[in-house]
Amino acid sequence: MTAFRYGLDPVDETFFETAPMRWRVGLELAASPDEVWAGLTSSRPLSWCRALPEVAYVSDPPHGVGTVREASVLGTYRMREEFFRWDDAERRKSFHATEATLPLFSAFAEDYHVLPFDDGSKLVWSFAFAPWKGLDSAVQLGRPLTETLLASLVRDTRNHFGSLTEVQ
Repeated sequence: MTAFRYGLDPVDETFFETAPMRWRVGLELAASPDEVWAGLTSSRPLSWCRALPEVAYVSDPPHGVGTVREASVLGTYRMREEFFRWDDAERRKSFHATEATLPLFSAFAEDYHVLPFDDGSKLVWSFAFAPWKGLDSAVQLGRPLTETLLASLVRDTRNHFGSLTEVQ
């Protein structure tokens, strides 16, 4: 059992527009919206992302608003996450991190929105975060590492579902 030592601030959907650090990508995928949504809501969500060796629900199904899961990033940093939005009809879900094993962020959230697009789907994946108090400069210095990590999630997702557009 992981010892979470650092509490993070709760946020809502407005954080994706107001957070000091934000990152959003639209992935045009060859898989249907239902296939992508099924992958994101399966018992092993994001299993195709090498930087996330373990993402598991703590809450029993059915999953929805209030669901809790835990994620391991690069096998060293763990977060506990709580979903504040989960809409199967719209294929959209969002969470904020509630606890972490290291004091990197004071707030962290992700949003996944799967839309129909051409012969496949578009996954709009958003990340928003605020550095832990006093770590603003360190998080800014670590931005290239963060961007490399996020780019690996994008690359692995494109490889898993197939890409509608050629990516360089």
